[in-house]
Amino acid sequence: MNLLNSTRSAFVLLALTGAALGAQGTAPSTVICLAPPSAQMASGNNVDAANTLRDLFASYLTGPTLGVKQLTARLPSQALEEAKQASCRVVLFSSMKLERHQGNGALGRIVGGAVQSGASEIRGTATSAAARVAANAAASAAYEAARGLATNVKSKDELTLDYHLDTIDGKSLAKKTEKGKASSDGQDLLTPLVEHAAEAVANAALKSK
Repeated sequence: MNLLNSTRSAFVLLALTGAALGAQGTAPSTVICLAPPSAQMASGNNVDAANTLRDLFASYLTGPTLGVKQLTARLPSQALEEAKQASCRVVLFSSMKLERHQGNGALGRIVGGAVQSGASEIRGTATSAAARVAANAAASAAYEAARGLATNVKSKDELTLDYHLDTIDGKSLAKKTEKGKASSDGQDLLTPLVEHAAEAVANAALKSK
């Protein structure tokens, strides 16, 4: 499972990089730097979950006027500094946790500590036919990884997604906590939460220009 998710994650990185190369000379007007996300899972692999969260945000935040760039610094202060050096105006911080329902109305403790993802640089844009093909392939891989992650979800489990979009000088542009509760085993809770969050992030980033 770990190897499969790692392969999917690598494919997403390559596809998004290919999208950027396919649109040489045309850069998105707004680039969002993505700080390494963190994940805490009731079951499954925390690293895979963090990578899936990162890849889903990257797929949703890629478009004709919007792109992403992956950061590697794990400390928030260093991520902001890295973003500044990369000429990003805004940075997205995100985390997720999946809590297990124990059958008595209570949510169980999360297994393991928070784990941050770290990856090679991601760039995203979709302004040419080749770029759109690559971006669509990356999105498909991200959604497949999310479905794989859903196999760890049990009925009544609760997923919490926290995110905040900050400018490089520390001003908050968007901040929210999204929650989803599984109505059945294997339900994909992450994708709809990320989609909703990405819409708010994109709007905030574009308005901040």
